[in-house]
Amino acid sequence: MNAAARRKAAQKKKAIAQKKAAAKRAAAKKQALAKKVAFKKQALAKKVALQKQAAAKRRKIEDLRRRKAKRAAEDKRRKMKKIQDEKRRKAKKAQDEQRRKAAKKKAEADRRAAQRKAEALRRKQAQQRQADERKRKQARIAAERERKQARIAAERERKRIAKEKLAERKRILKVKLAEKRRRDLERQVATEERKREQARKRAAIDDERREKQRERDKITKAKEAERQVREAERARIRTLRDEEEARIRAQQEKAMAKPVKPPIIKSDSVDGITATVEFDLAFLRVQKALLLSKRIELVGQAKRLVQEAAEIVANQEMGDVDFGEEGGEGDTMVVERERDLILSDQALAEVDAIDAALERMQIGEYGYSLYSGLPIPRERLEALPWTTELVTERAGGLGSR
Repeated sequence: MNAAARRKAAQKKKAIAQKKAAAKRAAAKKQALAKKVAFKKQALAKKVALQKQAAAKRRKIEDLRRRKAKRAAEDKRRKMKKIQDEKRRKAKKAQDEQRRKAAKKKAEADRRAAQRKAEALRRKQAQQRQADERKRKQARIAAERERKQARIAAERERKRIAKEKLAERKRILKVKLAEKRRRDLERQVATEERKREQARKRAAIDDERREKQRERDKITKAKEAERQVREAERARIRTLRDEEEARIRAQQEKAMAKPVKPPIIKSDSVDGITATVEFDLAFLRVQKALLLSKRIELVGQAKRLVQEAAEIVANQEMGDVDFGEEGGEGDTMVVERERDLILSDQALAEVDAIDAALERMQIGEYGYSLYSGLPIPRERLEALPWTTELVTERAGGLGSR
């Protein structure tokens, strides 16, 4: 590749990186705006819900009052109705008693008349039954004779029909056997044709499977190369971290012999803040607000960096990275991911330092050097609220920041 082509490729990579950075900034701005709108909608929905609850409570009280008044009126109406029903029941009972006595007399007279009529009817029916019995006996004898003749004729007809059905079944059986032999021959021919077609399809599928296997092998080799690059980068970063930790441990061991700290004169704790002689309550409140604001900013930054690193991994898994000889995109994205993770760890370390500063503020030790116990100047605390050493101690390598 000549110099002009390399410059052109470098300019192209730079333009792509600038587009990605602009897209990330636009996405972050859009996400912040969406969160703000969602918060306003949530507040409005909560206000409307409270108004609805109050209105529902008022309606419930009004309904309770109406139900009480309705129950009182209903109870009064039931009492009046009960009294009136009792009067009507007594009057009706007297009328029913009179009607019952009259009906009883009439029923007795009707019963005697009915008995006389029934006796006459029973005698007449007995005579009629005797005459009917004689007629039915004669009819049964004639019907039995007719049924016997019909059975003989039906038996002859049944034998004739059975003979015809047997001949028909034999004819149909011959036709079915011929049809079965024809279908068996057609089925055998179709089976041979399907076997040949399946053999052709299996051969085509085997060719396609071998082609896909070759493609998968290529992708596997590319991913293995990317993994080796990532492992090398991780090893380098781990080496740098180990060296930094060794340096910090050496500094800590060097600072083991700390001087005797002067006593701190403290006052009573107010709102989780303990003031001292050098740092009054008003100053400490301002510092606490700065610490809390910075903590929120750092936590959001750490989360955003971790999310960006996860998106880089997702893009790599989806196959968006070019692993060609002229691409170089895989190495760049690995470095970007490791950089985001390191920056996230640094932000979380500062969050831990802020939490420690808030704890020291609560027990009355905020603003004093952890090494010498001397008060740190307010200008340094305003610039770096979670610092734990003097500038001179920092320059001499005694402190932690």
